[in-house]
Amino acid sequence: MRLKQIKLAGFKSFVDPTLVPFPTAMTCVVGPNGCGKSNVIDAVRWVLGESSAKNLRGDAMTDVIFNGSAQRKPVSQASVELVFENTEGRVQGSLADRSEISVKRLVTRDAQSLYFLNGSKCRRRDITDIFLGTGLGPRSYAIIEQGMISKLIESRPQDLRVFIEEAAGISKYKERRRETETRISHTRDNLDRLSDVREELGKNLDKLRRQAATAERYKELKATERRLKAELTTLRWYFFNEQLQQAEQALAALETEYQQFMAEGSGAFRALEQLKQQQQSQRDNLTQCQQQYYQLGSQITALEQQQLHQRSRRQQIHDEKRQLQNDIEQGLDLQAAEELQLAELESALLEGAPALELLEQQHDELQQAYEAAQQQGLDSQQAYQQMQQQLFALAQRQQQLRLSTEHLQAQMDRAEQQDERLQQQLQVLAPQQLQDELAALQQQQQQLQKEAEAANSAVTQQEQQLTNIQTALQQAQLARKTAELELSALTQQTAALTQQLVRLQAEQPLLPSLTINEGWDIAVAVALQALNFSEATDSFPSTAPEHHLLQSTVRPSVAGSAKLPPGLSTLADKVASDTLGRKTIPAQFWQIFCVTDYAEALKLQPKLGVGQSLITPQGLWLGPNWLIAPDQQARQNPLQLQQQLNSIAEQQALLQFHQQQRAAEIIQFEAELASGTLQLSESRQASAAMQQQLHQSQNQLQQTQFRLEQQQQQQRELLAQRQQLQQDISQWQQQQAQQQAQLLLLEDESVAQQDTQLQLQQQQEQFQLQLRQRREQEQQLNQQLSQQRLQQVSLERQLEAVRLHLARSSTQQQKLRERLSLLTDQLELLDEPDISAQEELQAQILSRDEAAATKLQLEQQLQHIDEQIRQTEQGQHGAQQQLAARQKQMEHLRLDAEGFRVRANNMLDLLAEQQVALKDLLPSLPADAQEQVWQNNLEKTTEALSRLGPINLAAIDEFNQQDERKKYLDLQHDDLTAALETLETAIKKIDRETRQKFKATFDTVNEGLQTLFPKVFGGGSAYLDLTDDDLLETGVSIMARPPGKKNSTIHLLSGGEKALTALSLVFSIFRLNPAPFCMLDEVDAPLDDANVGRFCNLVREMSESVQFIYISHNKIAMEMAAQLMGVTMQEPGVSRVVAVDVEDAVKMAQA
Repeated sequence: MRLKQIKLAGFKSFVDPTLVPFPTAMTCVVGPNGCGKSNVIDAVRWVLGESSAKNLRGDAMTDVIFNGSAQRKPVSQASVELVFENTEGRVQGSLADRSEISVKRLVTRDAQSLYFLNGSKCRRRDITDIFLGTGLGPRSYAIIEQGMISKLIESRPQDLRVFIEEAAGISKYKERRRETETRISHTRDNLDRLSDVREELGKNLDKLRRQAATAERYKELKATERRLKAELTTLRWYFFNEQLQQAEQALAALETEYQQFMAEGSGAFRALEQLKQQQQSQRDNLTQCQQQYYQLGSQITALEQQQLHQRSRRQQIHDEKRQLQNDIEQGLDLQAAEELQLAELESALLEGAPALELLEQQHDELQQAYEAAQQQGLDSQQAYQQMQQQLFALAQRQQQLRLSTEHLQAQMDRAEQQDERLQQQLQVLAPQQLQDELAALQQQQQQLQKEAEAANSAVTQQEQQLTNIQTALQQAQLARKTAELELSALTQQTAALTQQLVRLQAEQPLLPSLTINEGWDIAVAVALQALNFSEATDSFPSTAPEHHLLQSTVRPSVAGSAKLPPGLSTLADKVASDTLGRKTIPAQFWQIFCVTDYAEALKLQPKLGVGQSLITPQGLWLGPNWLIAPDQQARQNPLQLQQQLNSIAEQQALLQFHQQQRAAEIIQFEAELASGTLQLSESRQASAAMQQQLHQSQNQLQQTQFRLEQQQQQQRELLAQRQQLQQDISQWQQQQAQQQAQLLLLEDESVAQQDTQLQLQQQQEQFQLQLRQRREQEQQLNQQLSQQRLQQVSLERQLEAVRLHLARSSTQQQKLRERLSLLTDQLELLDEPDISAQEELQAQILSRDEAAATKLQLEQQLQHIDEQIRQTEQGQHGAQQQLAARQKQMEHLRLDAEGFRVRANNMLDLLAEQQVALKDLLPSLPADAQEQVWQNNLEKTTEALSRLGPINLAAIDEFNQQDERKKYLDLQHDDLTAALETLETAIKKIDRETRQKFKATFDTVNEGLQTLFPKVFGGGSAYLDLTDDDLLETGVSIMARPPGKKNSTIHLLSGGEKALTALSLVFSIFRLNPAPFCMLDEVDAPLDDANVGRFCNLVREMSESVQFIYISHNKIAMEMAAQLMGVTMQEPGVSRVVAVDVEDAVKMAQA
């Protein structure tokens, strides 16, 4: 695979459509400064996916668009297209069979970037995925721009690791591994949520299982209870009915006797009425006399009560007066005690004032002493800190000497190691070793030829397997997408059907409560809809109408006799009620006869009687003179809609299950694809490595003679380096002895200063002790002062409280004295005699005695009349007693009969509510059935129901639903867990193989660097090192020492040395995993002619397997190229290309 050509249009200075061909393996781009040579390399980097404008020498991505010049206007877009030859099939996958690959990028002024692959629009990621593992990329080792050489050498270990990963071909697997880890993380989150749902569902299932068992037990007990209630109600009705018949017979006999006694008592009743009239007149006179007598008694009683109240009030005033006198005396005693307490508090307050002043004075003195001691402690601490600083400075000097000594020792150790390496290199340069190596290379070349053929065969087989996996993955993804679309459509259909079902249930509330035989749901819906609306018609079609509803003004009647054939079923036979039994079935259904089709209905129509009609399963309803056909609403009844919803729910569950299966299959295919891709990459890498090793073996055979000629020169250089190392070691030993002597002097001085520091430390500790003592004394004094102040404040508060209480006591004494004076005045008024009240009382007593005499006379006259009435009534009493007894017995019998009748009817009503027929239960009861036995059984059943507690009757269906859901979730969990384990196993395999591949690549690149570096520099050494033990995360650092230099870091190298070191590393990587092409931008600028020659020889050698495109101003580098590509800028700001084939030019010059 190589770069065939570049097509530019509007990119930076290439405003016109420009074609830049690369027909040879070595192309040199030349031209003056500022003509746009580097824009060619920027164009390649930009197309390969560079997203940073800074790396393209701009501020924004739109800066790559030609912005105009003095003679040209700006353009609106820029595009660059790279055309690759893929004859070797290095690009795999869907593009493996393409001999030519085109990659294009286009950007507009609105910063919108578009990518195209072989003319088809694609993503940026698709472009980067194609070149992952090939060494190509926006920031890969295959494109080295100006200034990138030094950045490459000085880059961070993690950035340098990227080049090793790209060479190992594992960069694309790292990206896919990161995506897989993200997917695994999301899957684990989903599994955690699924586990939570399953755990919660398990708890709910246990609860629902118990509730369902309880509900089943409840249903059994409830059925038993209903049966016992019905039988007990039947027994009670039988008892009440027997009692009612007996009471009606006894009532008829008593009514005959009652009529006889009524005739005997009518004569005595008239005489008794006259005596009662006289009695009533006498009683009225007696009542008036009694009212006068009682009124006088009330007046006498009121006068006596008034005198009694005055005596009671006088006694209350005496008692209150004695209590007030006692309160006044107690108040005076308490006031005297408080005045004494007030004097004591004032004395204590005066005595505490001097003590408080003394404590405050002592506190001020102690505060001044504490501040003085604190200042002494600060001075001592400052001296101690100064001594610490001196000791620290002395310790730093000692540390510097120790570090310098250790550094000298390390330099000597490294020099000795370098001397050993030089000696080893001298041994390696023996001629016999080269001859042995030549023979081994010839044998190795034959072996590599066989291994390369086997590796190519393995690559072909693995490519076929990977293509099959990709096809299966695409099919699974397509199936999952199709299931998602179907599931979305079913969800929308479910919502629409649910709304329609709710509307129809509201319009036809009776229909959901009916159980309809299969095939007759449309007929029932039509009958229920049309019972209240129909239209008369005189003619009937010969074929059944499809969507026509005729409304008749004639209602179907339930009366009439049928002339239809016997055995014809009615619409009521096709219907059963779920809740209230057959009572809820419309009565018209018994006169609607069912036929199979419209033809049979027309045949039987003339035989219809009054109120009869015919109906078909399709909903066609015919009467004697009318026809009703179902409309669309009748055809879509709630029962059919519910069946459709249930069917859709089953389809949704099945689709969700299939979708989960597709997801698990996709995860498994992705894992297999990642593993297969890795294995294919390994096989390709192995095949490429075989080809590279075969090519290297050929190069090594050609270079053996050259190495033999250079051995003597290298031996002399190595001997000179060893002599220089010995001199350096001797000089470093002398410096080390001097530094050790200085270190001993500094240690003596440090001991003396430490003694002084110890004295200052002891002095500081003494000051600190005094300061703590002063602080403790101050705290004790502060505590005493606070206590004294609190005591003074407490005394002042007590004094104020006593004064306030004394003032209140004085006010209270004054109020008590005023109340005592008021009571004395009231008592004097009550002691004066009331003569007028006594005279009035005597007059009322005389009037009462006169009224009593009149009352006695009237009572005697009334007694005489009462005696006459009593004698008359005794004659009637016998007949009335007999009459009342009979009437009472009749009333009791009527009440009993009515009670038995009501109770019997109540029992019948209860049986009707229980939907049980008396004629069905009565024969089934045993003859010796007792109500108490049934009552005990019913109580036991009711008690068993109450012990069950609250019942969830929906728990049975809910348990079944949740159990199905639990099984479905368990199956999902198992599938996802198995897929997750497969992915984790694949990732572990990828990690293991990545470590092996990275380690092998690192060792190979390191070995190549150690071989190329002495060849480029004519000596010296360089090697790579790992910064960590973890091969998945470790960085890579580089160490280089040109001949004759002992630098400790790579940063001490010159610009030319850095460039050669970077080229050695890049070419080492190219030997292992050659990129399709390598672009170099003036990397030879810091090199002298000798190093440019070495650089050109190395490039010429590598060009046999790698296409080189380089920019240079050096004549030696230009001479090396097989194709010269000139970039000119005759028009200011516009670049143009001129190409010259060197061989053709030489032939033309010679001719």
